[in-house]
Amino acid sequence: MAGLKSWNEIAPPHLDIVNGSFDEALFAADLGLVSKGEGPQDYLDAQLFAQKTYLTANLRTALVEIGNRLAGDPAAKAVHRMQTEFGGGKTHTLLSAYHLFGNARTLSRTRLARQLSSSIKDGRLPQATVVVLDGSALTPDRTKENRSPGRTLLGHLAFQLGGQEAYEGVRAEDEARQATSTAHLVALLKRYTPCLILMDETLEYLAKTITADGDQGALTTNTLVFIKELTTAVANTPGACLVATLTASHLEDFTGINHEDLLERLAKIFGRTENVITPVEGDDIFPVLHTRLFQSTGTPAQRRIVADAYGDYYAEQFGDALPAVYRDPVYRDRIEAAYPFHPELIDLLTHRWGSLSGFQRTRGALRTLAHSIKALHAEGRISPLIHPGDIPLHDPGVRAEILKITGGSYLAALNADIIREDSRARIEDQRRGGEVEKLRLATKLATTAFVNSFGSDKVPGASDAQMTVGVGRPGLSRGALEDVRDTVKNVAWYMRYEGGRYRFTTEPNLNKVIVERESAVPEDAIAELLERATKSVVPSESPWRTLTDVLSSADVRDEPRLTLALLDPEHRVEPSAPGVVRDAAQRILSEYDQSGRINKNTLVLVAPDTGALGRARALARTLAAMRELRDDVHRLKRFNQEQQTDLRERVVRAEDRLPGLLTTAYRHVFLLANGTGGSPPTTQHLDLGLPRASETVTSRVTERLRSGDGLLDRLAPAALLSDRFDLLPADVEAVEIEDLLKAFRRFPRLPKLASAEVLRDCLVEGVRRGVFGLVSGATWQAADAVIRIGEEISPDEIDFQPGTWLVRAARAQALRGPEAPPARPSDTSSASSPRTGTSVAPETRESTTSEAPAPRPPSAGPTGLRLHIADVPADKVRDVVKVAVLPFAAQGAEVRVELNVSVRSSKQIPPHVIDLVVEEGLGQLGLRAETHEQ
Repeated sequence: MAGLKSWNEIAPPHLDIVNGSFDEALFAADLGLVSKGEGPQDYLDAQLFAQKTYLTANLRTALVEIGNRLAGDPAAKAVHRMQTEFGGGKTHTLLSAYHLFGNARTLSRTRLARQLSSSIKDGRLPQATVVVLDGSALTPDRTKENRSPGRTLLGHLAFQLGGQEAYEGVRAEDEARQATSTAHLVALLKRYTPCLILMDETLEYLAKTITADGDQGALTTNTLVFIKELTTAVANTPGACLVATLTASHLEDFTGINHEDLLERLAKIFGRTENVITPVEGDDIFPVLHTRLFQSTGTPAQRRIVADAYGDYYAEQFGDALPAVYRDPVYRDRIEAAYPFHPELIDLLTHRWGSLSGFQRTRGALRTLAHSIKALHAEGRISPLIHPGDIPLHDPGVRAEILKITGGSYLAALNADIIREDSRARIEDQRRGGEVEKLRLATKLATTAFVNSFGSDKVPGASDAQMTVGVGRPGLSRGALEDVRDTVKNVAWYMRYEGGRYRFTTEPNLNKVIVERESAVPEDAIAELLERATKSVVPSESPWRTLTDVLSSADVRDEPRLTLALLDPEHRVEPSAPGVVRDAAQRILSEYDQSGRINKNTLVLVAPDTGALGRARALARTLAAMRELRDDVHRLKRFNQEQQTDLRERVVRAEDRLPGLLTTAYRHVFLLANGTGGSPPTTQHLDLGLPRASETVTSRVTERLRSGDGLLDRLAPAALLSDRFDLLPADVEAVEIEDLLKAFRRFPRLPKLASAEVLRDCLVEGVRRGVFGLVSGATWQAADAVIRIGEEISPDEIDFQPGTWLVRAARAQALRGPEAPPARPSDTSSASSPRTGTSVAPETRESTTSEAPAPRPPSAGPTGLRLHIADVPADKVRDVVKVAVLPFAAQGAEVRVELNVSVRSSKQIPPHVIDLVVEEGLGQLGLRAETHEQ
C-alpha cells in the first residue's frame, strides 16, 4: 500500500492482546474493589501498577499537588474534584494516588515515584493514611460488604482513619444517621494526618440514600451536609487532602431519581473549595492507549513516514474536498502521535462515544480497541493505520461493546449490511473484486457510517469527509472510494443519507423497502414495462417496419418490405449455447407459418443477450416497485422529504436507464446470407457489441448492415450486370424489372435495398448513361416495343409491373436500329459510381473492356506497420476501424488496437452511462478500462 508497512509490523501489541487472553477486568478498574484487596493483579500490585502507568502532564500536576498537600505545604490545594471524559481517566487517577501515597516507601524507587518526588516538598513522596469512600461499593446501612461498623460516610471515614477507636468517637452520630460538626471533623482529621480521602461514585451513593430512606429525604440531606462539612474540614486541616468524583457510571440503574438535582447540589458544595483535575486532556490519550495496548509504537522516524504519506495523500487526492484541518501540517503531527490509530478513530471514541453513558468511556474504549486489535492481527489485515472503518464489527467482542451503546435493535442492521458473508456491503465487495474486494472497501465504508451514527452530536452520521478519512489510505484513488461509497448508499438496507450525512437506523431505508416490494411485483407488470421500453428502442423508421416479441414464424407476415423483428425473450442467446437461438432464427427466416418464406431477404431478426436482458429485467422489477412505492401515499409519509425526493429521482434514473439496458441486450442479429450457386442460404450471426449513447436497436442494425454493404441506399447500374449479383446470366439478354425487384426481396445472396426507389434510381441512371436499356412492350423483342437507352427518363415512368425489361446495352442499341445514335456506356467497373447530369459520347462495351490498362504487379511492402490517428470524433470511430483496421485483419495480419478515449462534456456524465460503458459493456467483451476523472 504505497510502500508503507502495516501497523502491526511496526507496533506489536502486547501478547495477551494478540492471543485474546487479556482479562477484560483490566479495562474496568474499580477503586472500591482494590481497597478491599480484590481485582486484577495489575491494579492490586502497587509496583506493577506504577510500572504500567503513563504519566500525562495533567496527571503529574494533579499528583504533585496532592503530594505537596499531604507533605504539609499550606499553598497546595486541599480539595480536588475529578473531571474526566475518556481514557486513563478518573479511576486510574484515584488508583495512582491510592498506591503512591498509601505505599510511598515501597514505591519510592520506581520510575513513577522519581518523576514526581523532585517536585514535592522535601523531595520525596509522603506516606499517608488513605481512606476510600466508593459510592458503588458502600451501602447506607450496616452490612458485611462495607467491612466497617459504620452506617454513614462519617462512620466509614472514622473507621478507615483510626479503626474501632476512631469510630467510637462518632458512633452516636453514625447510628442516628446524622452529620457532625466541622470542628469535630477537623479534630478527627488532625489525629491521623497526613491523610488522603478518595471519594468515588459519590452521586451513586446519594441515589442509594434516597432508596434506603424510603424517599423521606433525611438521610440524603444529612449526607449532603456531611460532605459539605468534610470539604470545609479538609480545607482547614494541614496535611489532609480530599479527591472526589461526583458523577456515577451507572445512573441509568436508578430510575425515578432526579440525578441532575443531586449533581447540581454536589457541584455547589465542592465549588466553594475545589480544584478541578482533568488528568487526561486532548491528545494525552494517545500515549495512555499505547502503554496499555502495545509493546512499542515504533520509532519517531517510522511514525513520521506514515504521517507524511497520509498528509500528501489527502492533499493530492482530495484537495479542497477535505476540510483544511486534515491537510494542515499539524494534522500530520496528530497522525504521528496517535499511531498506529488514525486520529479520527480516537476522536470518534472521545467526542461521540465518550458522551454515551452506556459506553463507560475508558473501559468501553479500551475493550473495543483491544478486541479490534486482536481480530485485525489474527486476520492479517494490512493497513498503515487503524481507521474507523477498520473496526471489525463481525468480531463477537467488538460487537458486544458496540451493542451496549446501540442496543440490540441494531443487530439486524449489522447482519443485513455489514457483518454477514451475504450482507449488502460484502456482496458489493465481491461483485467488484480486485482491490475493492481485497480492501473490503464497501464493508469499511458501511462500518464508518455505522460507528459515526451514535453520540451526542445534534446531527448523527458521517459526513463525506468523515467517510473519506474513515477508510482512505495512500494508494486508494479518490474515484474508486467515492464510487464505492455512492454504491453502498444505494444498496445498503439500513443506511440513510440525510442532510449530507451517512447514518444507520433500525428502520429499513428505501433500498430495503424497495427490495421488499420487488418480491410482490407481478410478472405482468414487469412484462408491461419491458414491452413499452422495448418498443421505444426499436422505432419503426425508414427503411424498416419493426416488430417485437416474435416467438415463431407465424408472428412475422411474409411481406415484400424490410422488417426488423425482435425475438421474444424466450429466444435469448446463452453464451454457452448460441446455436439454439440460431436454429430458431433459421426457421423463422426461412419459413412462414407452415410453408416456405418467399421474401427471405427482407427479414432481419434480433435476439437478446441473456446477461444483459437479466439486468434489464431486474431493473424493470425495481422500477415497478419504486413506482408503486411512490404512489403509496400512506407508506411514503414514513420517509422524510429528502428521501421522497431521492425516490422520485431514482424512478427517473431507472426510467432513463432501462431503454439503454435493453438496447445493450438486443445485440445478436440473425439474417440469411450467401446461398450462391444454388446452395441454400445460411443463417448469419452478427454481434452488434455495445451501443453508444442515444442509439436505438433500429439505428444500430441499420448502421451495421450499411457498413458492410448489406443494406444499400444507392445502387450502381453496373452492379445489376455483375457476376456477383448474377441477375442477368451471360446467356440471357433481358430480364423484367419486376423480377429484379423480387430478386432483391427474395434472395439472401443479394444486398437489401432500403426501398424500391433505390432500384428505380439505379435504372434511371443506367439508362441515362447507356449501361443498359429499358424496353417496354408485349415482349422486349416486339416490333412496337419502346426502347430507352442513352437518354433522360423520369423515375415516374418506371413502374415495377409486367411489360418492362432491362436489356443489355448492345442488344438494346441493336433493337433501336442503325438510324439511332449509339449510347456510350460509362465506366461499369465501379459499383458506386456517382450520379452525374452530363451526357457522354457513346462507346461500345467491348472497347471499354479492351482499353482497360493492365494491372501493375504488386510491389513489396513492410511486414509491420504502426498507425497513429489522432483527434478522431466519436461518429467517425467505426469508419476508421472499417478503413484502417479491418483491411489488415482481412489479409490475415495480427492487429492490436490501443484506445485512449478523452471525454469532455459541458454537463455531468450520468453514472449509469459510465456503468453501461465501462463496467457492463467492456466487461462483456472481456476488456477492462482504467478510468480517470478529468
